[in-house]
Amino acid sequence: MALPDPIRQIEKRRVYIETYGCTYNAGDSEKIAVILRGQGCEIVASAEEADTIVVNTCIVVEKTEREMRQRLSLLAGQEVYVTGCLPKIDPACGGIVIDPDTIHAHYQSAGTQPDGRVAVIQIARGCTGHCTYCITRKARGPLLSYPMEEVIRQLKGRVACGAVEVQLTAQDISAWGMDLGSDLGDLLNAICAVPGSFAVRIGMMNPDTLRPVLDRLLSTCRDERIFSFFHIPVQSGSDTVLRRMGRRYTRDDIICIAEMIRKEFPNARISTDIICGFPGETEEDFSETIDLLRVIRPEKINITRYSARPGTPAASWYDMPDRFKKDRSRQATAVARGIFDEIYTSFIGKEMDVVVTEVVKEGTVTTRDRSYRPIIISEPLEIGSAQRVRITGHRYHYLLGDLIR
Repeated sequence: MALPDPIRQIEKRRVYIETYGCTYNAGDSEKIAVILRGQGCEIVASAEEADTIVVNTCIVVEKTEREMRQRLSLLAGQEVYVTGCLPKIDPACGGIVIDPDTIHAHYQSAGTQPDGRVAVIQIARGCTGHCTYCITRKARGPLLSYPMEEVIRQLKGRVACGAVEVQLTAQDISAWGMDLGSDLGDLLNAICAVPGSFAVRIGMMNPDTLRPVLDRLLSTCRDERIFSFFHIPVQSGSDTVLRRMGRRYTRDDIICIAEMIRKEFPNARISTDIICGFPGETEEDFSETIDLLRVIRPEKINITRYSARPGTPAASWYDMPDRFKKDRSRQATAVARGIFDEIYTSFIGKEMDVVVTEVVKEGTVTTRDRSYRPIIISEPLEIGSAQRVRITGHRYHYLLGDLIR
């Protein structure tokens, strides 16, 4: 006898969906909402309004996992369903488990599309990596690329429903197609053949899988509908640490990738991630990471202090005291702020073409330039409209501008 399908049990309920973590999780939550609406449910805006709560969890670092467990504990006694990465490593974490691997299949038979002007399109799940610190691979498994035809079908549906920004997401975007005998260049060419007024943001790409497809990627990104935005997590600037991490590239590889990107797109926006205090990281190793940041000059740097994740090889290695991690994190943050300030100050007074992508609050919108830089404009502008702006200032993570009439 087949076991009951948890997501099919949620019918004609008022449901609140809480989402934590990455853009991929946001895509799963969009799909859950579509599935549940098809089952007669109403998606509500707060837990207080709901009969049922769906918690889409993240466990990328220990602090986040602890927060997930605390949240589930607070919801004890209510009708709670839990999905995302936490139940994949701990099925008894609390609530009724919705296996995230089943969401995609349910969505395919739903027959409707999410609405909204920003579309999250999942192109694969899992990865080909062997990172010694990462628990996400255990939760999401090996690479499973979604067929090109399915991705294009979803894209066309979202564009037809009014999407003006398309966010491609996966655990590793540049690995797409490796299990299908294809590559990311093929998928992007197919995406560029879809008619419509939309712009594409490419998600996170592992340097290891990016290198073989970089030439084709850069060629395809010449299409004006693809943002010149490249999220490439380097994690460390030390070859010694990279080997211990199981990252299959070198510091020189990273520099070469950044140089190739900026040769093709001098105004490109590069984002990266680093981990401070990985087991065995010396002061010299950390200095090499700081130096690498100054060489490649990313405009966005996600800084994480290492935390041991259960079941990973690195969890059994010596973990340095938190005070060292905190100190290195502060140093990296100061360097990052200096890089951001230099880059963003250089834009003041310049004019640029932008697209309105989001309402921040009434009378204020976020716009994006060709490289996906956020420019805040204090004007009630229409989502999707093209505008010309002059940059007047900046904050930590965004530019400020005035509309040119």
